[in-house]
Amino acid sequence: MSESTISEPMTWTQICKRYPDEWVALVEIDWVNDRDFDFRTARVIGHGSRREQYDQARPWRSRYESMGHYFTGRVRAPLAPLIFL
Repeated sequence: MSESTISEPMTWTQICKRYPDEWVALVEIDWVNDRDFDFRTARVIGHGSRREQYDQARPWRSRYESMGHYFTGRVRAPLAPLIFL
């Protein structure tokens, strides 16, 4: 995906299938509600590593005030809980 391209509207399942284990920058997010992550569709303007997707999304900042940056892979928690004293 070049910096000047934008995907068609896709569901989260479609995004995860097309960009597995990648960071994605999303715009035009059609939220189900404002309380959680559920959305109907969104368009991808960047994908790859955390840095790559931000770099690809940068040219779109003037067009979109709001962007979502999410990881399509499994989120792994630390093996041991973090305890701060």
